[in-house]
Amino acid sequence: MKLTKKIELAMTALILVTTPFLTNFSQTQIVAAAKSSKVAAKGKITLIYDAHLYNKYGHKIKNKNKYLPYADDDVNGYKYIPEFNADVMQYYGTKIINGQKFYNIGSDCYISMADIKEVNGKNSKKGKLVLNQKSAVYTKAGNKSSYTLPKRAIVKYQGAVKEAKSKPKYYYSKYYKSDDNEHYFYLPLTKIKGKNYYAIGQNRYIKANNVTSLDGYPLIYNGVTTATVLETTATQTIKNQKTKRILKKGQKIKVDLAVKPWAEDFEGYIFRLHDYPNEYIYENYISLRNYLPTSDYLAQVCSFVKSKTSTNVKLYGVTGNPIGVSFNTAELSAFNVDGLFYIWNKAENKAELYYHLLSRSFNRKDLNNNDGTQLSSPTDDEKTNENSLSTTEKIISVNSFVKASDVNFYDGIKLSPLNTPLEAEQKQKIATDNDKAQLQKAFDSEQQNITGSSRHAGLTLGYDYALVNAAVVLRSTKATLAQVDEALWLLETTKTQIKTLYFEDFS
Repeated sequence: MKLTKKIELAMTALILVTTPFLTNFSQTQIVAAAKSSKVAAKGKITLIYDAHLYNKYGHKIKNKNKYLPYADDDVNGYKYIPEFNADVMQYYGTKIINGQKFYNIGSDCYISMADIKEVNGKNSKKGKLVLNQKSAVYTKAGNKSSYTLPKRAIVKYQGAVKEAKSKPKYYYSKYYKSDDNEHYFYLPLTKIKGKNYYAIGQNRYIKANNVTSLDGYPLIYNGVTTATVLETTATQTIKNQKTKRILKKGQKIKVDLAVKPWAEDFEGYIFRLHDYPNEYIYENYISLRNYLPTSDYLAQVCSFVKSKTSTNVKLYGVTGNPIGVSFNTAELSAFNVDGLFYIWNKAENKAELYYHLLSRSFNRKDLNNNDGTQLSSPTDDEKTNENSLSTTEKIISVNSFVKASDVNFYDGIKLSPLNTPLEAEQKQKIATDNDKAQLQKAFDSEQQNITGSSRHAGLTLGYDYALVNAAVVLRSTKATLAQVDEALWLLETTKTQIKTLYFEDFS
């Protein structure tokens, strides 16, 4: 969920409780609602984040019988406008309600100034912070002053926002069209008694953890925050499967990441439980204290490496020898890996570190021959019948490696070596039938092939090829202990991947 000097002590504080629920609605519906107003529009506004709607008395609107086509209901039935679709809305005037400024957007609905970024194209929050809760004002010595700012207060800050190369503790981000990359911005913090503060005036500071937006962008907290459960519900896995853990309404939980899950029709994020990192809760069931960094499904279940240079990256077999094929880095500079091994190279008399490529993680167009020429085009039979591939081609498809020295870790889960250089050397002995017993048992039990749905066809095929690889190792009189261990690992890994991974473009 991605959601990024001097204090005027006599300022008017603005208060509004928001919860970051993300759902779709139609921009045209907003326009239609605006046209229905009898009052001429005064201008346009944009939102910082999701904004609840209020009536003329300053109360959140909760009226299911009232038709509001441009708003959605949160888990408690209150009307709100999802920020990410509300790029521009018309307003018809402003109103001070209980000392707070609100914008009238028609149909007797109002939005708090605290939730608005731009008014008529001008950033109304430039140089300002918005608070997510009531906040005491502290001195440099860490003592509370006599001032307390209310929830959703808008405060001028001191200092200048700077750009960072990586995600700081507190930051906001935005993309530039020129490079299509995410850029991180932060306001320098002041450390007082071990806690982080923002300066808002001479000898005046507020806790950074109490800030919800900076310069009109949601302020992201790169850490662990608390959330309140809004409705009793079970947690879920990253693949949208319910667990046995039940979270009760009103319960406080710790969450540390917003993840875009795998489901094709899913809108919004699920949040990872800090104490149970394999469990998540859907955003509609929680109210967050702070916004968190966002990630996608693949970064949570996969590992990615990237070529160090533009030179094609050679692929190797389980013995550490080149297989005559290279990644075409012009087509695919970053690719999936699922294991990290030391492989003993007899010719060089040393162990080197290799990444195992995720089975079926690349297409023919991504590969070249080692001499730089393109691979031959697949025959019509190969396009329609995977069984037309030779045993060698199937094993290359499922059991190829790249040298760790040729790539850098890029994204996702960082892998640790599954063996040591010494173990790689010691396991060069020829395996006996007794050494192959565990692999043989696994191979025999796996003959009842796993049936995958169409969206997992590529993963299921990788599992089938792992069986082919295991059969070749079992029959070989020259297979080493290392090859037996790796064949068993591959069989178990590809089986697990069918249950735990999802790739929309696999076929």
